[in-house]
Amino acid sequence: MLRTLFGVACLSLSCCGLPRTIDRLESEPPPEFGRPAWVRTTAGVGAWIGGVAGGVVSIVALPITWPISLLAGDNLGGEVSKQEFLLFPMTGGAAIGHFLLGAPTDAVDFVFRRAWVGSPQPGNTYDLIPMEPPSSYGMSAGAPPPPAAGEPNKQ
Repeated sequence: MLRTLFGVACLSLSCCGLPRTIDRLESEPPPEFGRPAWVRTTAGVGAWIGGVAGGVVSIVALPITWPISLLAGDNLGGEVSKQEFLLFPMTGGAAIGHFLLGAPTDAVDFVFRRAWVGSPQPGNTYDLIPMEPPSSYGMSAGAPPPPAAGEPNKQ
């Protein structure tokens, strides 16, 4: 009875934030960068396995993390951050599982397919606005002010 109750508690607590965590893991990098569905699916399975295992660790660590989250109060930055703090083993387990199963399959796909196929990379979705280079005027107390636009330098 106690084992069943513990299992239900683990699954219900890990189900609170696990799907959202896995969605965030699967959204980067976007699919248009060339990773096929079998690589993304394998990484997703690894994230689910690691997340469920981390959910069990989150339940075990709850007597430690819950009082700390109560002591931190509003310093954690809201209810979502408090949940992320309480379930950090689950989030970490999902990320580790995503990497452990996804990285080898991605490496195999890259070595045997993507490196040999010349597919164009997706375009840059943001505009690059060059910045002005830093100016050394005004860095020291005795430096003269910069000349105004159109004025000759009076040094």
